[in-house]
Amino acid sequence: MNALEARQEKPLPVLRVEAVCKSFGGIQALNDVTFDVPAGSIFSLIGPNGAGKTTLLNLVTGSFPADSGQVVFRETMLNGRKAHERVALGIARTFQNIELFGSMSVLENVLVGRHVKTRCGFLGAMARLPRTIGEEREARSRAMELLDFVGLRDAASQRSTDLPFGWQRFLEIARALATGPRILLLDEPASGLNAVETSSLAELLEKIRKSGVTLLLVEHDMSLVMKVSDRVLVLNHGMKLAEGTPCEVQANEAVIAAYLGRDKAGPRC
Repeated sequence: MNALEARQEKPLPVLRVEAVCKSFGGIQALNDVTFDVPAGSIFSLIGPNGAGKTTLLNLVTGSFPADSGQVVFRETMLNGRKAHERVALGIARTFQNIELFGSMSVLENVLVGRHVKTRCGFLGAMARLPRTIGEEREARSRAMELLDFVGLRDAASQRSTDLPFGWQRFLEIARALATGPRILLLDEPASGLNAVETSSLAELLEKIRKSGVTLLLVEHDMSLVMKVSDRVLVLNHGMKLAEGTPCEVQANEAVIAAYLGRDKAGPRC
């Protein structure tokens, strides 16, 4: 196989992070971090608190710019693009601390996410044009499909903050999916969940992947990470410590020493 054939057989990554650096004052949050997220995969970021994981998600989603390096999404350079432009390109995220619209219903929260797909504008909405009515009908239908997808259809009319904590996590995922992402970034989605809810989350992540959405996951629950991930990247003090399959990372002595410890390393593969 020649080099051209190899490139043709290997699909381009959905996300490429190249030599990214970010500092806040005298603190180097990220230092020369490089990795690719293959399309259709579940790619996890792990590491100790303060390792730079959430900072990396914020760089990808446009919360703040990188000091140097590049972030490329499906051959589109993201450097300089605003957060809403990245959402329109197909990048969505959830947050470590749940951020729902508390005064809105479950359905209305998902409809907010779907708003990025509507085109009627303010005047169209005010005039109640046929196109506007059609868009609203389609948005509501899609929102209900997503609530069914995450198991919350029966709770559509409830106020979002009245849901149990675990259901609020799933609602936030449904709202992010409503934007129609190609890649979904999840910041500690298992935080605060019990064992049953975490098991349901693992099933949901696999459903999302099978629907064609790539997942970039930041998570401290190692049992979940090792169960669902195709590849795992380990950050430590803002630098890339290791990358590989879950089995390779579990067996990496540097990772065990810096983060996992013997009690979290799990069985050798």
